[in-house]
Amino acid sequence: MRALRRMTFTLLFLVVALAGAVLWMAGGVQSTRVGEDRIGEIASATTSTSTASLDVLVWNIAWGYGWGSEGSGTRKPDEHFERALAKIADVIRASNADLVLLQEVDFGATRSGGVDQVQLLAERAGLKYVAYAESWTANWVPFPYWPFADQFGRMRSGGAVLSRFPIERNEVRLLAKPAENPFWYNLFYPFRYLQTLDVRFGGDTLRVYNTHLEAFSRANRIEQAEQIAAAITVEDAPFTIFGGDLNAVPPESSLAKGYPDEPDTDHEGDVTIATMRSIDGLTPTVSGSTFTADEAAHFTFPAHAPNRRLDHLFVSKGLRVEAAGVLREAGDVSDHLPIFARLTVLRGR
Repeated sequence: MRALRRMTFTLLFLVVALAGAVLWMAGGVQSTRVGEDRIGEIASATTSTSTASLDVLVWNIAWGYGWGSEGSGTRKPDEHFERALAKIADVIRASNADLVLLQEVDFGATRSGGVDQVQLLAERAGLKYVAYAESWTANWVPFPYWPFADQFGRMRSGGAVLSRFPIERNEVRLLAKPAENPFWYNLFYPFRYLQTLDVRFGGDTLRVYNTHLEAFSRANRIEQAEQIAAAITVEDAPFTIFGGDLNAVPPESSLAKGYPDEPDTDHEGDVTIATMRSIDGLTPTVSGSTFTADEAAHFTFPAHAPNRRLDHLFVSKGLRVEAAGVLREAGDVSDHLPIFARLTVLRGR
């Protein structure tokens, strides 16, 4: 009987210790929230006072890893990320973007060598103001499961905005994770988010929304799109930009499933983009008819062999689209290609 009690106590201790270890690795049980995140300035960069036009870039940079960034690839050396970030910064600088909406950026994560990629990119691209949207925080992410040497480890990651103009507010809304995922899996799974910025744009406020939606659960992605559509308001901000990696294709797409790179991905019946198009006061920089006229010209994923458009940008009526496209010169430094738009600011009209 005494031996049985000792065995029971030992098993209970091991269970509690294991649960405690898992919770420590995951950074505790985290929940959806709305709160302020960091705003920073780059001392070596300069500001801009030109507010007649605005060049915008949207890019999921896949933390500088490239294809396989979701965990299917093996760990890469620090030199790989140094080269990748230098190339990403060169593309941003060459685009002359005033505003850059980034997704999948690391803020000192083990998997990418512990570098604050926001600071590094802003410094090299010459953009003075930065705003973070930390949506994935953990002491240790044990993924991929094997080999241990390839695991992501300490995680600090999410989205970010780089700007030539002062950022006055940076609010981050963490969105619900897929309900169908096991509890233990969601402990280590990234939140998707909506980042909301107020940027001082001359004598006006430029409202900027940056987002990254769920990739693998259609139901969760549609739910997130509905939450974002309800959260975005344009009435009090005539100059508004909304963009990011929406992980959904335009409804006009001729190919919506059976992709060569991801045969199991299915976008048929996905209303994510239709929901975003329904936001009053916002229009896409690439209309449905423009996309249909030449779909391939607007593909953003996968970067090495593009076959669909997952990245999108919307603007308010106070901003007229002069040009919009995909920067193919970025190559496969990420698994996404960046999109850009050149906008004219319409004041007093």
